[in-house]
Parts: sequence; C-alpha cells; structure tokens
Amino acid sequence: MIIQAVELAKAVFDRNEAILLRALEGLTVDELQVQVGPDSNPIGWLMWHLSRVQDNHFSAMEGKEHAWITEGWNEKFDRADKPTSDRGRGHTSEEVADFRPPDVDTLIAYYRSVRAHSAAFLDGLTEADLNRPVPNLAGDGTQPMRERFEMSLMDTLQHSGQIAYLRGLIKGKGWLPS
Repeated sequence: MIIQAVELAKAVFDRNEAILLRALEGLTVDELQVQVGPDSNPIGWLMWHLSRVQDNHFSAMEGKEHAWITEGWNEKFDRADKPTSDRGRGHTSEEVADFRPPDVDTLIAYYRSVRAHSAAFLDGLTEADLNRPVPNLAGDGTQPMRERFEMSLMDTLQHSGQIAYLRGLIKGKGWLPS
C-alpha cells in the first residue's frame, strides 16, 4: 500500500511541477515582483516560499539540515543574514513587498534541488515511517510523518495554483495550452 501511495504522491508532484515550471517560463525579475494588490504575494516570493516550505517539511521528516543552508541557496538569494526558519511564514506585507527574487532560473534551480531531495526521501519510505513522530510545524512537539507529508503536498499545490493564476493575470491567457 505504501508503494502505491508514494507513487501517487510522486506523480502528483511531477504533474504539478510541469505546470509550475510552464507558469514560470520566460518571466522577468520585474514580472516576478508584480503585486496585484498591496497585500498580495508576487510570483517570485511565492516560488521561493513554496520551495522553502517543501525544504523545511522534508528536512524535518528526514532529520537533516535544509538544502537552503547546506547548498548555499541562502547566499544565492542574498538572505544569508536571515535565520534558517525564514521561509515566508508570518511575513508582513512589507516583508513580502521588500523580497527581491533572483532570476527565474535560480528560483527553479533551488526548487529542483529541493524536489530531488524530496523524491529521494520518498523512494525510501516504509509503511512504518508514515506513523513515525517528526517535529511539528510549530517546532514545539511532534506529529505523525504522514501529516507533515500531507501538509507539504497541499502547500505545494496551493502555491503552484496561485503562481499559475498570477501568471495569467500578468501575461494574459493562453500561456498554458489545454
């Protein structure tokens, strides 16, 4: 049963990735920073946040340091002075507006690195792992791994949809063939 669930989850991540990468294709840094309203999240911030959250979830489930740190992504994003916990959760409207994404290629490269770590982790999962306690999101207790995994999948899908929607607002319809 675990194999089928993991394969399904990986297929969902893969299908989502294809749409997500298509939504990012050809965007300029200026387009990555467009806010459609004063309290809205721009595409660049959303893509960074989506990757940081997935990195955080899977790092917690694996008991490893974030790729954000170990691979120097924090420096590539000019955020080395921020704590490891900086992943957008709790950012104010001003912090979101002040976020300056690097180019789209760097956003995608970090995302792909996180996805590679996530896929390798999923390949090694067992049925027993899904019930193993892992740190909860708040960091003040534990929860079953399956709950962290579900949260990661839902967060990824939600933010990918937001990115795709914003791409349509910024570039117009027709960017994704049916």
